[in-house]
Amino acid sequence: MKARLKNILHKLHLWLGMASGLIVFVVAITGCIYVFSYEIKDVVYKDRHHVSIPENPTRAPISQLIETAEGAFNNTYSFQNVIIPDDPNHAVSVSFTEVDNTVFGYHNYMKFYKTVSLNPYSGKIIFIENTKWEFFNIALAIHMNFFMGYNDVSHYIIAGATWTFVFMLISGLILWWPKKSQRKQSFSFRWKKSSKWRRKNYDLHRIFGFYMLSIALILALTGLMWASKSFNSSVKWVANGGKTIPYAALSKPVQKTNPEQPFDVILNSVIKDYPEYEFLLIRKHPKPSIPYIVRVYKKGEQNYKRTELYFDRTTAELLDTFTFSDKNNGEKIQALNYDLHVGAIGGLATKILAFLASLLIASLPITGFLIWYGRKYKKKK
Repeated sequence: MKARLKNILHKLHLWLGMASGLIVFVVAITGCIYVFSYEIKDVVYKDRHHVSIPENPTRAPISQLIETAEGAFNNTYSFQNVIIPDDPNHAVSVSFTEVDNTVFGYHNYMKFYKTVSLNPYSGKIIFIENTKWEFFNIALAIHMNFFMGYNDVSHYIIAGATWTFVFMLISGLILWWPKKSQRKQSFSFRWKKSSKWRRKNYDLHRIFGFYMLSIALILALTGLMWASKSFNSSVKWVANGGKTIPYAALSKPVQKTNPEQPFDVILNSVIKDYPEYEFLLIRKHPKPSIPYIVRVYKKGEQNYKRTELYFDRTTAELLDTFTFSDKNNGEKIQALNYDLHVGAIGGLATKILAFLASLLIASLPITGFLIWYGRKYKKKK
């Protein structure tokens, strides 16, 4: 009975791996590319964001920069995000997006996505990036939805492939688990000059698969937090002790004054309260009912430790402030998810680990296919 179950598990591991192998390979490779995307862009795109500090370094009002950026597109689009770095030699960037959730394919879904880089002192445009077709953004689109856009088809394909990969990891561990007498040779490569390629390939698949199993599971499960709404809700439900806790309701504005330039008022208030920031993000949600959101990313801290502030769109009044400690257990897991997924949770060391793990994950479908091909070829011969 035990041998029969193991045989069934082996066949499932083989054919499910063959069915999902291409998706796993592509998702892993694009994830590998994206791990150090920000660091690479800082070097490759230096001409797009580097500015010289003038003799009298007076910064232009943020409202002026936003107005200039919107004017670049004849005020057809309203901005979505403004990123303000603390680095005095870095440009301010304003991004614009328009999507269509009813169509299939990234090229149709992302109708418009451009980023304007501006000199924070002169207020002039440095560069207009067609972010829709920027290399790392393309890699991210392939990684998240296989270039199909956000729709039910891409949702089920990516979620299904990720669940299949989780099954492959667990079933692979069960199939690999060695007997007591074989354990010494199961944790390292013991190749001889006479070792054939099939033996070496088999060892690459099973030994690499074992050593990166725990990291691969973290990457897969954190990916499912985005790919599967039901999994996301279930994790937060368990974390909150079997309770579904809605997001906290935002406070209502008290003031009645309407400033002429609300973004200037908001930015001055944030910089005064949080002077030690690495960069600020001002988000204007497409829904007018949602207040302006300002995210404060402090120097040397991970993404999940950011502070979020909500400002009324009319009065520029601070409504609420949320930090990581203010969140419930489910929201904390949600906040940690990005840093865990990209390996930023422990700084450079864990990012390198995530990079290497993604690379090894991409190799598993290849070595797995070669195992099957080698056995089939051997039998025919």
